[in-house]
Amino acid sequence: MKKIALICSLFFVSNFVFSQIAPKKPESKELSWRILENAQVAFDNGKYGEAINLANKARENRKKEIDWELYVLDAALSPLAVRKAGELFPNVLEVLKERDENEAINLINKYLNLYSSERFDDSVYKLIAWLKSKKVYPEADFLIGRVYQLEGEYKVAYDFYERARTEREYLDIPNNVYDILYALSDLAKETGKKEEYEQALLVILDNDKNFKNSGLHNAFIKIIETDRPENVDKFFLLFRAPCSDSLRAMFEIGNLYADRNEEKKALICSSLISIESITHIYDFLLEHDSSFEYTTFSDFLREAGKYDEIIVWGQKNHVWESIYLMAERIEKRGQSKFAEQLYKIIAESMPDSYFKAKALYHIQ
Repeated sequence: MKKIALICSLFFVSNFVFSQIAPKKPESKELSWRILENAQVAFDNGKYGEAINLANKARENRKKEIDWELYVLDAALSPLAVRKAGELFPNVLEVLKERDENEAINLINKYLNLYSSERFDDSVYKLIAWLKSKKVYPEADFLIGRVYQLEGEYKVAYDFYERARTEREYLDIPNNVYDILYALSDLAKETGKKEEYEQALLVILDNDKNFKNSGLHNAFIKIIETDRPENVDKFFLLFRAPCSDSLRAMFEIGNLYADRNEEKKALICSSLISIESITHIYDFLLEHDSSFEYTTFSDFLREAGKYDEIIVWGQKNHVWESIYLMAERIEKRGQSKFAEQLYKIIAESMPDSYFKAKALYHIQ
């Protein structure tokens, strides 16, 4: 019994000693984001084995960083004077400043700058609770998934993408979730899984208010269906919508609808892309020339064509193609006068020479 008691006492003492050992502060060169940058460089250079090794190391180092951050915050928040300040960030930060707890202050501010205080209901303790689950690294999982996809290991790639998607709330840059979602849709398309491909696109579009705004859709469809050539200018003058991160998804799902002869849905997609894109380009033009005014759609396109970055942006985001497809889909639905006027404007003023030539060929 004495031997057992001695072993137990040693066990508790050793636990106590080890629990007091402070995690090592990460060195700058060993920070997870730096290692992941090196993994990305290796990936870009085709060194896929090295990329996976570095991405895995980044994941491990992320865990160590979070352990150290939790240790620092726990030590800074434990004193009675700090606990008396409550949980609201301004009150806690004020007391920490008085106590020169600079490392803890820097850590709290880092996460407030990344995610805002609303993300944590303005509570330092909710930040701590969230941080305890942040030992994952979705960006690293995403990069590993890309390697496996390139090597044809689609099931493994999907698992890494899906893990990155489910852990998206821990992304250092929240908007990177779109890269993950598009990778999932590309993988489904590449493997011929049409239903999964469509569902992946709909997940991307789920947060797009314009895509879900049936009132907006009905309004611009009504103008198109009047089938008057003068309403082309009216259409692009009247409708504005903020540009989203889902233009590509809208373009691809519009093509799916077109392939299934769901003509109205396909038209809504190409029209929405056109409206969102024109809004974005209009804001760009105003920034570069505050005196610019929209007069006609033709003049608008000519003005946009003066800027190479707009031309390239439009090509990358399928803007010029979507405007052409809009004319094509309107014509298919029977509104020939509206469509012919849009073809004419594209042929005269489209910044993209390919679709300008296509429209001209159509008219001739």
